[in-house]
Amino acid sequence: LAIAVALVLTSHSVAGVIRDRQHLHETISVTGSARKPIGANLVRWSLTVRQTAPNAALAARRLRGDVAAVERFLRGAGIPADAITPAVVTSEVLVMQLPGHRRLVRYRVAQRLDVRTRQIDVVEPVARRIGELLERGIDVSARPLRYLSTELTQAKLEALPAATEDARRRAEIIVKGLGGRIGAMRSSSLGVYQVTPRDS
Repeated sequence: LAIAVALVLTSHSVAGVIRDRQHLHETISVTGSARKPIGANLVRWSLTVRQTAPNAALAARRLRGDVAAVERFLRGAGIPADAITPAVVTSEVLVMQLPGHRRLVRYRVAQRLDVRTRQIDVVEPVARRIGELLERGIDVSARPLRYLSTELTQAKLEALPAATEDARRRAEIIVKGLGGRIGAMRSSSLGVYQVTPRDS
């Protein structure tokens, strides 16, 4: 289920000359805004699989098996194989001090799996099932889903004329109340775009 976000455009527009008998060259400054509803059409997700063992070789072998199991789990849940990208394997040495000047040395290796797909409705239920992997003894952690939209540029273009028209309507209402009328626009500037959750 794609999240919905709203694009807010603020257009700062100096709306032209008020032409009446007493005020030939006065200007007013108004701000117009517009909202363009858009939906996420891309999801990114990352999982990290870890293994710890007395030596690096054993930890790496165990990690390879766990990563393969996680990939099978993801593909079996409907995520396409080409949407899963393994990152490089990282390693670290864990040293624990023991009584009697002894040390316990362990090796931890990890690999991240990046998921990137437009099949948002497939990924969302899989993310809620990560506990199944933990129950199988696989040390895996997952980051929250990141929802993205590839339609922001088009949404900005569609919001721009709407914000400009909103600024002009505001100026006309103000000037009409003063008994004048709008002349030519003197200058304008573009404000900020914001992407926010729907109903926020």
